Amino acid sequence: MESEFYCIKCGKRGMLIPRKAGKGREAGHLKRLWCLNCKTEFNHVEVKPYTHYDIEDFELEREYGNFDEEGNRKMKYGLFRDKLHKEGIL
Repeated sequence: MESEFYCIKCGKRGMLIPRKAGKGREAGHLKRLWCLNCKTEFNHVEVKPYTHYDIEDFELEREYGNFDEEGNRKMKYGLFRDKLHKEGIL
């Protein structure tokens, strides 16, 4: 099964990485990779088809600022979604 990785800096899709069954990471996992678009090494978010974390979740985190300037999460994704619900954004 291949996982898609999206650059936190530019928001574009980067590499596809095959993961062996049972050896994969959870969807939403951060991995430092070379961005094909930015031409720099930066954190990417792992997005897998048919999981609880998809491209819309990544775009939501990026749009509402859940990543810092170094590409790390400020809050865990579940807490971040709860915060957006409380603020009436979702």
